[in-house]
Amino acid sequence: MIGVILAAGRGSRLGDATESLPKPLMAVAGRTCLDFAIEALLAVAENVIVVTGYRAELIEDHIAREWAETPVRTVRNTQLEAGNLTSLGAARVLIGQDSFVLTNADHLFPGDMYTRHFALGESGIGIACERERPVLPDEMKVIEKDGLLVAISKTLPKYDGAYIGTTFVAQNSLATYWDAFDRVHHRYDIASASVEMVLDELAQSDAPHIHWLSGLKWFEVDTPEDLAVARESLTV
Repeated sequence: MIGVILAAGRGSRLGDATESLPKPLMAVAGRTCLDFAIEALLAVAENVIVVTGYRAELIEDHIAREWAETPVRTVRNTQLEAGNLTSLGAARVLIGQDSFVLTNADHLFPGDMYTRHFALGESGIGIACERERPVLPDEMKVIEKDGLLVAISKTLPKYDGAYIGTTFVAQNSLATYWDAFDRVHHRYDIASASVEMVLDELAQSDAPHIHWLSGLKWFEVDTPEDLAVARESLTV
């Protein structure tokens, strides 16, 4: 299985902090945000692909220095002003015919994310979601029916919980997933097309399974306030 980490964005909501340092390299508890994602994935993935973009050379240098003895490699997304669909597209050839789990570099998951909380199966498509806490206005909301995804969007007026940015695609569902990816790629403006749009496309015919996670302590780093909370909560 392949782990794929989307780490191409600048993180403009962090303001001046990302002028010289991309968001994935922000320090939390003595390491970077990216390190949290890599560590969790290496517990289950044979290889990890980090998709870089903004200040790519800094992330590449960090991986070469800190993860030199591990199966972690990078690929660049050169379409920096496009949506994150292009980042996954940049990794597509490297993923090949392997199952994969997709996540974000700004999600600080514990090391047992994929061994305890979001157990990866042998078939189908699954997404990690939560429903035991208040959903924030800018989160990606989901509607579920019988354990399957019905709709996903930030603007849903009614919803059952929130998607937390992580998707698993088993080998037997690769064709289904990439077909939906291609439909989204051709239908929508590439500047805003996202991997969440692929999930919404799949919900119309080959709905992903929703995995409701419980007891997961994690942090998302989008704003200076998010970064401060993560740094205060996670100590060296």
